[in-house]
Amino acid sequence: MTVVPRGIAPHRHYGHAAIAMALALWTIVGAPVADIRRRVCAWQHSHEMPSRWPTLRRWARAAHDAIGDASLALEIAAARFAQQAIGRAPPEARHAPRWAQAHAGGSVMP
Repeated sequence: MTVVPRGIAPHRHYGHAAIAMALALWTIVGAPVADIRRRVCAWQHSHEMPSRWPTLRRWARAAHDAIGDASLALEIAAARFAQQAIGRAPPEARHAPRWAQAHAGGSVMP
């Protein structure tokens, strides 16, 4: 049995809020991967190039698999996940930036 804090996504080191925010920054806002990693990643020091973050693509692949439509591009599936999170944001977050709405909505995702 593995015990993790509430809000952590199954089989991940991050919660849905952080994942939704990262995918929104990548697909909706168009932020560079290095900036997204700096904002979201808990481990800032890595042997990888700062402009590369394989975890972001893993999250996008998981979103793609969850949607179940093989014809969708990876980025489109990731954007849909982020949009679903934005749709779950509380009403008081509606005027916040899209990435903040995704974070707020992701925090209530199952």
